[in-house]
Amino acid sequence: MITLIGTSLAKKGLVFIFYGGSSKCESCRFNRTCLNLEKGRKYIITNVKKVTHKCPLHKNGRVQTVEVEPATIRTAVETKKAYKGSTIIFRNPTCVCECENHDICYPEGLYNDDKCQIEEIGPELVCKNGRNLTEVILSH
Repeated sequence: MITLIGTSLAKKGLVFIFYGGSSKCESCRFNRTCLNLEKGRKYIITNVKKVTHKCPLHKNGRVQTVEVEPATIRTAVETKKAYKGSTIIFRNPTCVCECENHDICYPEGLYNDDKCQIEEIGPELVCKNGRNLTEVILSH
């Protein structure tokens, strides 16, 4: 996907979450390119183009054309479902307490019912709710 990002952020490998645009973006002729990503999703810049455009909202007053793709996301799944290459439907766990795994179990960029593929398997996690969880890297 092609989008625009502030020139100071336009670096290959940068991972970011798209939170949407400003109300000032509505009248901009580039808003369809800048705002073409899905809100709340995590992306990675895969290529930086030389083309830049003026933008009063960004640092340095310019945005740069970049290619992005959905970034992989670290989370936890039930150990019995943790097989590299398998496809799962992501669901946040129903926890009764917060613990050190909260950010892994409730990652930014994924929503319940997202269809994902397990790219990497990490260590098993200690769950205060007694669930058997394994850390994984997902693509969606």
